[in-house]
Amino acid sequence: MKKYLALLFMLIYSLAYGQSFSSGEKKALKLFEQATFAYESKLFGKSLRILDEVLAIDSSFLEVYLMKSDIYQEMDSIPLQIKSIEAALKLNPIKNPKLYYVLGNAFYRSGSYQKASDAYENYLARVNETATFVARARQTLEKCSGAVNLLKHPVPFESINLGENINSEDDEYWPSITVDGKTIIFTRLVGSNRPLSQRNSLAQEDFYFSRFENNIWQPSEPLSSINTVYNEGAQTISTDGKLLFFTACTRNDGKGSCDIYFSRNREGEWSVPQNAGEPVNSPSWESQPSISANGETLYFVSNRKGGKGGMDIWKCNLKGFSEWGTPIWGYPVNLGDSVNTPGNEMSPFIHSDGKTLYFASDHWPGMGGFDIFYCRQKNDSVWTQPQNIGYPINSYKDEQGLVVDASGKNAYYSSDRPGSKGMDIYSFKLHKNARPSPVSYIKGKVIDEETGAPVCAKVELIDLENPKSVIKGESCWEKGEFLMCLPLGKEYAFNVSREGYLFYSDNFQLKERKEIIDPYILVIKMKKIKIGGSVVLRNVFFNTGSFELLPESKIELQKLTDFLKLNGTLIIEIGGHTDNIGSAEYNQGLSESRAKEVYKYLVSNGIDETRMKFNGYGLSMPVSSNDTFEGRALNRRTEFRIIKK
Repeated sequence: MKKYLALLFMLIYSLAYGQSFSSGEKKALKLFEQATFAYESKLFGKSLRILDEVLAIDSSFLEVYLMKSDIYQEMDSIPLQIKSIEAALKLNPIKNPKLYYVLGNAFYRSGSYQKASDAYENYLARVNETATFVARARQTLEKCSGAVNLLKHPVPFESINLGENINSEDDEYWPSITVDGKTIIFTRLVGSNRPLSQRNSLAQEDFYFSRFENNIWQPSEPLSSINTVYNEGAQTISTDGKLLFFTACTRNDGKGSCDIYFSRNREGEWSVPQNAGEPVNSPSWESQPSISANGETLYFVSNRKGGKGGMDIWKCNLKGFSEWGTPIWGYPVNLGDSVNTPGNEMSPFIHSDGKTLYFASDHWPGMGGFDIFYCRQKNDSVWTQPQNIGYPINSYKDEQGLVVDASGKNAYYSSDRPGSKGMDIYSFKLHKNARPSPVSYIKGKVIDEETGAPVCAKVELIDLENPKSVIKGESCWEKGEFLMCLPLGKEYAFNVSREGYLFYSDNFQLKERKEIIDPYILVIKMKKIKIGGSVVLRNVFFNTGSFELLPESKIELQKLTDFLKLNGTLIIEIGGHTDNIGSAEYNQGLSESRAKEVYKYLVSNGIDETRMKFNGYGLSMPVSSNDTFEGRALNRRTEFRIIKK
């Protein structure tokens, strides 16, 4: 909108007057030519001084007021722009109806929505339906109405400055936070506190980070291994804090003007940034990435062909990394009409719940400039109607770069609101309507059961109702540790695996949990493959009193199938166990039938029957007390044990 308005004055008087001007004074015309040259050279102060000289000669020189309006627009001096337009209108309001449209835009940008509406109505009343700006005027009239409604229904909002350990005299923006809320990474415009005349040559975007310890953000430090003499910004960090995507422009290995780059953290050190490659990057402009909690989808902004308007939000599946450490991508997909518009959509943030998207738009009805919106994913290609996050979070200025923590309650964004030192990072409690589903997390360490040494293992969290929904991680990067997002409201199979070890199985039943819960802190002791080693299959399920396998069991049984195929010499026993509800004879038969069903499933999936035995142990081998519900649940189990290598 701003760039568009910056060209309006030339368009208006060229349409109205062709090559002629409203003044016949030769000296005034000569000075106006000089002012135009200064304006085109971005010497705005000089141009304004010359224009004032022109008005001293001919106060009715219409184009002078138009140029002054345009300069004030460039300088973001909206009150002075309005004053210039109103002065031009006094000269000839009938002959220059387009000025009412420009005035409406200026009032809209200053948050004067009723005055903007009046100006647009004046414009529409003076032109026919084929006039150039009719459609835009009608559209912004609707936005004015929506903005007035937002003003009448403010949302709860109280922001808190993150303090001097994060914010400095320079501008800070684009916060990113890990799922445990312990690490924040943000962009700092180093040198932006210098005088305006020096900023363009000295200011530089770099990354800084801070850790939340002892209930306070510690002094921020630069990400030295990523920062360069060039600009780095608009970053996103993975759930575990080990993968960073960010934007860099005009680099030697770039595909277009701006590209997305990545770096991986190993043992506290970030790798040398690399271009994320095609097809995420193209000859067009790519920026502002956001990685999903499961690490499988990257959302980003691009103006590439195939979009809906200017800047659009796209997504691309991250299938993994090649042996050379480069990303393997799927095909880029535009988020479609339910998100993107003929305008510009920017700064996407996909919450850890995997379905709530926050973004900025200058087209959806809002307060002016870029407003923050949110929507929720219905399926892979359809989102709910975007909702304005509300006033006073949004204002007539530009808002973008919002992120929300795992609980869904706390949001972070940057603002130059009163009391800040330029752009500062703030947090605030997000009102309930705009909150995503809360998520928790699993933080763990994988070690060898015998030696206690850290183990590099693959970690998976699988939605039992949707096996394609997998959150993947690994404990390879730092001392066997991992961190994974845990969305609530579902039931999950949790597996840890490493060649040469028995896999680890667990289950998280969170279907009924809608409010934030404490994270799971685990120490997983991996057992090497040897005779006598056993695994309880926590995700093998039967109906009460039945031996028919439930469909959700297939995920775990496939894991066991793959394990046996990988270790082709193993012979196992499948054991069924029950609680003490019912007679011993009944439980003995039920446990044997259940073990046999697992045996039959494995045979049907390619495991030689000579490699397996099955046995029922009934209620004879409890691992917990049968006096509690939780204890009985532990006793009802299916497990396998290695009997020969």
